[in-house]
This record gives sequence, C-alpha cells and structure tokens, in this order.
Amino acid sequence: MLCVCVSFGKTLTLKVTGFKQYLEKLYITFYNDSETFMKKKVASYAVAVDGATVTLEISSDDLPLGTYAICMFHDENGNKKLDSGLFGIPTESYGFSNNAKGFAGPPSYKQCKFQFKDNQTIEIKLD
Repeated sequence: MLCVCVSFGKTLTLKVTGFKQYLEKLYITFYNDSETFMKKKVASYAVAVDGATVTLEISSDDLPLGTYAICMFHDENGNKKLDSGLFGIPTESYGFSNNAKGFAGPPSYKQCKFQFKDNQTIEIKLD
C-alpha cells in the first residue's frame, strides 16, 4: 500500500488591540536573536488599521518555525516611524510579544521571545 503524506504549514495569528484611532498602519517586526533584538529584523509587516482589532495571519511558509520576539507600533501620523517626545518616550502606541513591558526602556528579548511551533494565536495590546 502506498501512503502519500501531505504536510500543511502552520499559522501564527496575531490579534492586536488598544488602538487610539483607526487610521494609517501598524508596523510589525520579528527578531530571532537577543544580540540583534530591535536592530536586525528577520521579517516585517505593515497592516492597515481600520478597526478596534487588527488580525494578521502568517504562514510558516513565510516565517519559518522557530523562536521569535515581536515589536510593533501604530504609525498614527503616517510618517513610517515611531515618534517620541521628551526623553525618547514614544508618543505613538507600541507593543511587544508576551505583552512584555520594559523599565526605563524596551523589554528584553528574553521577556518577549516565544516559540512558533504550531498553529497558535498571540494577542498583543498596544500601550
């Protein structure tokens, strides 16, 4: 008997909430190493913000299974960068995987990292 096995990719679903307004884009970046965290991304996405929740489905065909940390920000004014005010404090909404929080700066890779190994959903609430 011949058995043909078909392997289907896995899907990582991101559900993002906490938007102050529903316009422009949400920029999402993935990192896979503590040494290059927030310096050298391995994948990035820009998604239109048109409601209270933004959902993005990413296939393992596009993002290989592995360990990652996510950083994201809502570009509320459309200038393609995270704006900041006094002392470098962001003036636009941002978030990290695991809803990690930093103290006097961004959280660490260790606080943000997660395993993409199965179909899974990650929920992130922007600050």
